[in-house]
Amino acid sequence: MTSTLIATTDPATARLQRQLDRIAERRQRKGGRLPAPQLALCGPQVDFAYGDQDQAFLAASITKLFTGVIVLQLVESGRLALDTPVDRLLPAESTAGLFHPAAPAPTILDLLQHYSGAADYFEGTRRVSVAAELLRDPERTWTPAQLLDFSRTYQHPIGRPGERFRYSDTGFVLLGLIIEVVTGRAFHEVMHERIIEPLELTRTFLPRLTEPAEGDTTLAPLYMRGQELSTAPALSCAWAGGGIASTTTDLMTFSEALHGGRLVSAEHLELMATPRGRVRGGIHYGAAMMELRFEGFSPLLRGQSRPLGHLGSTGTSLFYDPASRTHLVMNFHAREEMPRLIRTAIAVHMALR
Repeated sequence: MTSTLIATTDPATARLQRQLDRIAERRQRKGGRLPAPQLALCGPQVDFAYGDQDQAFLAASITKLFTGVIVLQLVESGRLALDTPVDRLLPAESTAGLFHPAAPAPTILDLLQHYSGAADYFEGTRRVSVAAELLRDPERTWTPAQLLDFSRTYQHPIGRPGERFRYSDTGFVLLGLIIEVVTGRAFHEVMHERIIEPLELTRTFLPRLTEPAEGDTTLAPLYMRGQELSTAPALSCAWAGGGIASTTTDLMTFSEALHGGRLVSAEHLELMATPRGRVRGGIHYGAAMMELRFEGFSPLLRGQSRPLGHLGSTGTSLFYDPASRTHLVMNFHAREEMPRLIRTAIAVHMALR
């Protein structure tokens, strides 16, 4: 596999790009039979690409950045308010059993920040989860209503709204439904109208719901526990929290627009980027946006930059590093590759430093 480097006569830049090439090649060797990683890094004096930049892949939870942007755009236009309780927007049958029965309903902001108290249908418990169902029956198609039914049937609220952080795909299904109620349009139509088409993301789409403006709908291989699932109808379970397919090039364009102030106001971008909860050590959460704190993975990494963006549980990531003003997109093709993806992100950012 060859990489694409920016032509340069600057020794420091050339050295950096050789380092990046070694990082990508090492990742490919360790990936065994997996396809070559798709990796792109762009910023001042660096433009690096490794792997197929035109092949679309399931972006997974990177989608939450897109959904969060649409919600905040609706807030900015006066059609939503962050402090609006969810039960004022959705019918009782949609929210029944998802939240603490003795507490007020969560707000839009609670959903964005994963403080609604709703459990996570995708990860679920050790015994019951949609992720397990995806592996058991990859041919099943999921609707948003079925995903909420799964959560209320097999799970329990984990606390009162605003009380406890719990990463929840269930909350983002509710945000997708709220977008539909407020706009009167299907979620995938709003996604195209507000983000995909204005930014000319010609290879970005929602599989089984829309098609890309250019090219076909074939996705890069995606593995979970050895099963190749890129064409599985059960990936419809991702929807507003993880259903977008895109390329490194399109995701780079989206990240540049987001952090360049073209999608939401500076105030709302700051809200997205300001952590309130913690997914685990090293991964903190704002509003539809993650912040990586490398010292949370190792105390030896104190003083490193803190990139902003999102991870996808299928081995994907999109992050912007304010310190170096670089955008990094990666797809490693497998859920089990998440630890290597994190280590690669650390290696890339240390090379930049």
